[in-house]
Amino acid sequence: MMSHFHDKDFQGVHYPLGHLDPFCVDVPLDVAATKKIELHVTFGCHCFTETFDKELHQDHHRYTFRGDLRAFDVLRYECSLQLPAIINAIFKGRIHLADGSFTYVAHITLTKTLGSKAYSVFFSLEKDHSKTGHALKMYVKSAYLKPLVTKSNAQTWRFISLAGELSGAFDKKQKKHKPKKKTP
Repeated sequence: MMSHFHDKDFQGVHYPLGHLDPFCVDVPLDVAATKKIELHVTFGCHCFTETFDKELHQDHHRYTFRGDLRAFDVLRYECSLQLPAIINAIFKGRIHLADGSFTYVAHITLTKTLGSKAYSVFFSLEKDHSKTGHALKMYVKSAYLKPLVTKSNAQTWRFISLAGELSGAFDKKQKKHKPKKKTP
């Protein structure tokens, strides 16, 4: 899914959105970077918009992309400027399974211009079948200031472990067989 967003003029200020153009990056799967996969990254408009509410928003807030009416949000936009760098840094971190639709979430602390604020990035990660070899597609569905909220038993991975497994570069981990307890 390719996303090239149209810029937004809002309250006399021009907000360019080229920083959210799709890009491709190599993800190293080992310390020596001898094993890599290709990661194709695209973004959703929820990274810089919020739900359009007729009670709260006026016409100048409107941002429509592919039929999805949203409200432009300056704070989400400002945070989204850091998303390309965050994606490149996420390879060293841990991600969590969020509720529903094979969505993963990463928790980042934003310090640039905002002080130390909790920022959650929601994304899908799947094998890129259009490529030969080991490649993944990452679709960043949404990102906004919010502390990470996961269930106490939510599954967690190192990003590169999950990326290696989903791309086929690593074998899927087998569940360990637990022997049955003997009954007296």
